[in-house]
This record gives sequence, C-alpha cells and structure tokens, in this order.
Amino acid sequence: MKKRLSAFLTALLLCLLLLPLTVTTARAADTDKIVNYDITVEPSVDDGSLLFTVSFDWKVLETLDHGTELKIGIPNGAIRERKALTDSIERLSNDNSYMYVYLNRTVKAGETVHFAYSWVQQYMYTLDGDAVNFDYTPGWFPDFKIDHMTVTWKSPAGVDGKVRYEADDPDCWSASGETVTGRNLPHGSTVRLIVDYPYWPVGLNEGMTRENIPEDYMAGYSDDGDGWIIPLIVVVLIVVIFIVIPYLATRRDGYAGGFGTHYVFVNNLWYPAGADGKPKPGSTGTVHKPKPPVTHSSGGFGGGSRGGGFGGGGFGGGSHCACASSCACACACACAGGGRAGCSAKNLYGAVKLNEKLSRALTEKTK
Repeated sequence: MKKRLSAFLTALLLCLLLLPLTVTTARAADTDKIVNYDITVEPSVDDGSLLFTVSFDWKVLETLDHGTELKIGIPNGAIRERKALTDSIERLSNDNSYMYVYLNRTVKAGETVHFAYSWVQQYMYTLDGDAVNFDYTPGWFPDFKIDHMTVTWKSPAGVDGKVRYEADDPDCWSASGETVTGRNLPHGSTVRLIVDYPYWPVGLNEGMTRENIPEDYMAGYSDDGDGWIIPLIVVVLIVVIFIVIPYLATRRDGYAGGFGTHYVFVNNLWYPAGADGKPKPGSTGTVHKPKPPVTHSSGGFGGGSRGGGFGGGGFGGGSHCACASSCACACACACAGGGRAGCSAKNLYGAVKLNEKLSRALTEKTK
C-alpha cells in the first residue's frame, strides 16, 4: 500500500513539474473573432479625465444567446457617464475590472454584430511639475484574433504633446500622427501608448493622479507577467480534487485521515486504528465495521453570472489599462480580462491552457 501511494505521488509530482511544458501545447478553438476594434481617447483639459469611445465589429463563431454578457476590461472602477452608442446594446454595467455589454438579441454563429459605447475614466494621469503623462495599454484578447484595430489619441486643442507607441509585434503595427493601427493581430497582441505633454494649461489635481487611486476603485488583479500562477493553482486543485482525494478514499474504504477514522480487523472485531496501524490503545472493538462518515458537498466550478470559470471572474480576454506591466503602476491600474461571460469549459481549456484531452481524462475519473 505505501509503495503504491509513494509511486502515485511521485508520478503526480513529475506531472506537475512537466506541466509548464505540456499545458500550452493545445488551444481550444476561438469562439469569437474581432473584425474591427477602434478606440478613441480624448483627454479633458479641465480635469485630466479621459473620454473613451470604443467600437467593435465582433464576429461570433459560436452562437451567442440573448442575455450573454460580453466583458471588456476597464482601467479601474472610477468611471462616469457610461453610455451605449448603438441600438445593439440592451444595457451596460461595470465593476472595477470590466465593462459588461448586454446585447439585445441572439447572434448566430457566423454573424458579425456591431456595437459601440463610451465612458469617462478618472485617475489616469501622472504629474511632474507642469508636465502631464498618460501611459495606456488598450485591451488585448489572448483567445481571439483581431483583423483590424486602431487607437486614436485626440489631444486637446492648443495643447501640444508627443504620442509614441511600443508594440510586442512591431510588424503588425504602424502609426500616423496620433493614430496607431494594427492589422492581422495574433492572440494577445498588445500595443502601449505613451503620451507626454510638457505643459498643461490648467493645474490638475494631485489627488486625482493614477498613483492616488482609492483602493475601492482598483481593478481585481494585475497582469504583471505572473499570470501563470493562477492557472497552475487551478490545475493543482483539479488534480487534488479529482485524483488524489478519490484515490485515498478508495484505498482506505472511505476512512482517510482528516475525513474519518481508519479501522483494522483484529480477532474478528473492528478497531479504530492508531498511528502505527494497530488497534488504538483503549479502544473497543465492534462486530460490524462502522460506516464511513457522510459528507455533503456544495458549490463547484460552475461559472458565475459574470465571467465563467470557477465560480466567477474568469481568465483571459482583453483589457484596458492605463499603465504598462510594471509593479509600480500595478497598484494604480490593475489590468483585467475580458471576453464572453459564463463559458466555464472554454475558460478551462483556453485561458488556463490546460490540454483538453488531459482535462477530459481528469473529469472522467469523477464519474
């Protein structure tokens, strides 16, 4: 028994060590495709807030039912004047990480739906004397491809600034004036806009800089390069729940340490076992082996109403973030994910990047 358990745990450890090499080898098929993705950003001279206008031509590769939410990340929860700009949007809502777009009809596989909305975003600038800086990374979609994307920065009239960009796929991006254009973007392609104004005509409030964003408005998590940690934890939990616990339970007839008492059969009687595997000193034997304790489970992996996957927020998708992937600004503007909400299975294979064949094998062990 001990040898079998030791061999099993050794194999499990090897699987976990090899996991980073294997879990990224398969990607679930895209459920959507972005045909056009256009963003316009207009700074306000008066208070330094940003007016965002976002427009999508979103092609659905698998039917999107009426009531399904599309979630697109926002820099933080300090927004105002949220507004739907097309009749295709039934309503909008938001939290600190996402804008939730509710479409007003079912969109069938192969259709492309157009929608647009806007909002005013606060806590987006930094100050250095009279100089003002904005550092903005528009939303990217790890699980979707984008045919065409533009980001247009509209400087206030009479305010001279310098707009530059940094892209992870330079061959896909080009710039003309204050507009940056991306074409045939692969999964997760990003571009970062850095905008510097040497002089701002109005003194802006130091308390409204992105370093001073209140905790209540901070996004749910930071996309700072350690995004593999959460998926790895999820995979370990799946292995423990679906394999280790059932294995221990079956090997000990339902009596495993922490889940009940282990019994041994000695001289035609059942005794509670001690740490050495022998009858516990002072215990009383019984003719019939006691039944295992009854356990009741609740909850599960099912997806919440917003975000699918493991009861809520979900992984993957696109985000809007006013900062680059640096620790210093992660606290001021934590990038959030986006995509469809309520797709727990797709999150498991696509966002966690767990091999689909392996995932189904793990699931089969629970049946």
